Amino acid sequence: MFTGIIEATAPILAITAKAGSKYLKVKRPEQFNDIKIGSSIACNGICLTVLDFDTASFTVQIMNETLSKSSAGAWRNSDILNLERALKLGDRLDGHWVLGHIDRAAKFLRKEQRGNTWYYHYELHPGDRQLLIPQGSIAINGVSLTIALLSNKDFAIALIEHSLHNSNLPLVKPGELVNLEYDALGKYILRKDL
Repeated sequence: MFTGIIEATAPILAITAKAGSKYLKVKRPEQFNDIKIGSSIACNGICLTVLDFDTASFTVQIMNETLSKSSAGAWRNSDILNLERALKLGDRLDGHWVLGHIDRAAKFLRKEQRGNTWYYHYELHPGDRQLLIPQGSIAINGVSLTIALLSNKDFAIALIEHSLHNSNLPLVKPGELVNLEYDALGKYILRKDL
């Protein structure tokens, strides 16, 4: 489990494809000094398990299921990833509950400035409209965000200065994919058969 508060951004150093999955070697941020084999690290919002590490990097595996429903299939060497280590019991929950289970990849459409605020617009799949509410939570590339604008075809978030300077969201170009994770509490409420 994660909070959606990005701890670091780091580049992909190498990608190896093998038997329907990909192995990523990612530059290890200095503050990630407590990782071990089996640690969970959210990489652009995807919960991935550390398979190997040294002082300079760590390696994770992305399975075919994740490649098919996230932006990970399009990742390239030197792409910058948002990184967050798993939540520790007793830590503050500054964002919202983020599981690291991507619901879908969606296109970044555009950004617009209104006064001093930048609004980032993303496509909304028609079947997902019921999962979003105005001022509700969403994780985009692992960043805990609040929905500022909502229509039937797209939604927007307003990026605060911290997210502008401490995530990869400003680097995403129109037409590129981001990873979406809708609020887990909302998804469970919608399940009428449970």
